[in-house]
Amino acid sequence: MNVTNGRFKNNYDFLRLFAAFCIAFTHSFNLLLVNNGEPLMFVSGNRYDFSFIGLSIFFCVSGYLITKSACTSKSFLQYCWKRFLRIQPLLIVVCLLSVLLIGPLYTSLDTTAYFANLSTWTYFRNIFPATGIQFTLPGVFEKNIAESSVNGSLWTLIVEERLYLFMSLLFLAKHKKIYFVYIMLLINLLYMCRGFIFFGTIATYLNGGHIFYAMLFLNAGVLYLLNIDFRSLKKQKYWLVFIPVAIFCMVWPVLNFLQVMVIPFCVIILANIKGITNKAGRWGDFTYGIYIFSFPVQQMLIASRPYGGNPYLLFLETILIVVPLAILSWYIVEKKFLGMKNNIY
Repeated sequence: MNVTNGRFKNNYDFLRLFAAFCIAFTHSFNLLLVNNGEPLMFVSGNRYDFSFIGLSIFFCVSGYLITKSACTSKSFLQYCWKRFLRIQPLLIVVCLLSVLLIGPLYTSLDTTAYFANLSTWTYFRNIFPATGIQFTLPGVFEKNIAESSVNGSLWTLIVEERLYLFMSLLFLAKHKKIYFVYIMLLINLLYMCRGFIFFGTIATYLNGGHIFYAMLFLNAGVLYLLNIDFRSLKKQKYWLVFIPVAIFCMVWPVLNFLQVMVIPFCVIILANIKGITNKAGRWGDFTYGIYIFSFPVQQMLIASRPYGGNPYLLFLETILIVVPLAILSWYIVEKKFLGMKNNIY
């Protein structure tokens, strides 16, 4: 999800880094079962946490830039290739480390029993999240405080990769991409009616967070298709009104259904404001590494020693470990593979 034009004239890199830290911060509370102590949870009356902020940013930025990729890629094959290079290479490395390193070190089974267990090897299905995720390994982290998932963060990749496939429909639309906008208008109307008129009592499947974040992704994509000039400083002054509107929607639960339309506007506006944060990615894009390594590192730390319910210490130690890992993974794995994105046309 890299910006290929004017890379250092926007805040996409900064927002994604901030989002990754937000999610790791909230997980530090979740995995110690002290959710109520998370600052944003406390302020919002247990309605929102920093993970909500982080995931909202991720899905909005992703929706906007993936739509751009779908519209500018030379072919459907090139689009799929770029998506593969962005997600799978490091994911393969993480899955290998999980099965061959973390598993044997933290399983309650003996090594022979661990490797003889079929579930050990089916964990590799996680390399293609669109087909579903296996969260646990045999006997691993089974005595941890909150859960035994090896990498609970991977659930977002299920939604993300399925949305990648959905966005490939733009290749069928060709020069009639406005039809996609009309379809999304209809979907938003249905979502709004379901939330405002029926208060989520019908089609309860649509109440899940996966649907909410999918809507953020798709609506951010619509903003790209509408060709709105978010870089105009003059227009940004008017668009900034969406930020207090988004806050108002969060404060009043009855207006929750509007968040899927207002939040993408806020995120993309913030992403295009010029400032010192535009240079956040000048040394590399470490976001994915921070995101994908944080959860298993936190689980290993919790399994290794007691934290006495101190999520701030867990977060600090996680960041001290994960940031160097993310830097290494960028230069050793991600950057090299992303350099191959134009090998297929």
